[in-house]
Amino acid sequence: MSKIPSADKERLIELLKEKLKIYKQIKKHTEEQTELLAKDDIEAFDSSLDKREKLIEKINGLHQETETLMQSYVSAPEDGKEKNPEIDNLEKEIREVLTECASLNDDNIAMMKEKTEEHIKKIEEQSAKRKGIGGYAQSVPNTPEVFDKKT
Repeated sequence: MSKIPSADKERLIELLKEKLKIYKQIKKHTEEQTELLAKDDIEAFDSSLDKREKLIEKINGLHQETETLMQSYVSAPEDGKEKNPEIDNLEKEIREVLTECASLNDDNIAMMKEKTEEHIKKIEEQSAKRKGIGGYAQSVPNTPEVFDKKT
């Protein structure tokens, strides 16, 4: 096997930096979503989800080239030298941000489930109240004789 070309190594570093930047933006949106869920601001939450989805699409666009270069980097000997510390540090930082995002996302999902259950309970309570009012209205005759003093 041959050593990875310097240009490929530089391109890999460039791609990893771009991915890290995007992952940090995704993390920022995920943190924002936590706040928006707490405030019940569903419209802003939905908008933030759309922005995060676009960032994920960017990551997916970079994935193939990054993976190809990473495989070359991992399999190429460095002539007795250690692997490139910048690449290794970028990979480590990306993993850390992804771990934080996953944890935040899990918390957001749990919060969303809790809020959904709260809203369902409120809807059921409102429905029961309406049925009660409807039942009362049906038990009271709505005829003119009841309210007419002449009869």
